[in-house]
Amino acid sequence: MTTLKGLILKETDSGESSKSICVLTAEMGVIYIYVRGGRKSTKTVSATQSFSYSELCFEEKKNANGQVSRYLNSSEPVKLFYNIRLDAAKVALASYFSELLIYSGTEGQECNEVMRLALNTLYFLDEGKMQPDLLKCVFEFRLLCEIGMRPKLVGCAFCFKYEDDKMHFNFLEDRLECESCCPNPESVHTMILDKQLLYIVRYIALTEYEKLFYFNISDRYLKKLTEFTERYVGYHFRKKFGALEFYKMLK
Repeated sequence: MTTLKGLILKETDSGESSKSICVLTAEMGVIYIYVRGGRKSTKTVSATQSFSYSELCFEEKKNANGQVSRYLNSSEPVKLFYNIRLDAAKVALASYFSELLIYSGTEGQECNEVMRLALNTLYFLDEGKMQPDLLKCVFEFRLLCEIGMRPKLVGCAFCFKYEDDKMHFNFLEDRLECESCCPNPESVHTMILDKQLLYIVRYIALTEYEKLFYFNISDRYLKKLTEFTERYVGYHFRKKFGALEFYKMLK
């Protein structure tokens, strides 16, 4: 038997009464666990519903091809993030976070920082302690940074200038280019970051978690940051996420 704490990202019905849960764990990344009778059993329902952080005890079995299947033995909720379920927009946004985590492909990997990011994000969403659209930007960009896609933000990739009135971010190369060095300032693959926006982007990518969620920005810069983080996700994942579109529709 294996016992781990995990964040339930998704539930999928299986048969008349069972289900499969997709779980983010710090030790094993994203894994799937089969829950026998999970749709009817009152013993497991709260601990195995989406957006619950729970202690899960499960057994692993290998088939003839060496593939591992996991079966839940027992579960105990640790944190339910109950308030998220009371707001349709929050549910949609949390579902988008789950889609990003699942798509990030972390199965079989240690994900301590990703788990920390996910739990902090759901906490601030649950408690309403950060504007949801800003929280979305923070999660989008920091998640990609944590899974190995942190861009080159120290300075211009050519002359190493730390900042400029206008810095161009090249999404294809994941790098900054100052006004003087940018080879193609009109490219559709670049976005202009002024000093303030560049500071915000660097802050999200590099600051410690104790400070990551404790800031606010104007609506003007939130709009710019939203464009940046959504484009960054789009260039790296090259996928449209249904929950994000639903969240925008609800707004």
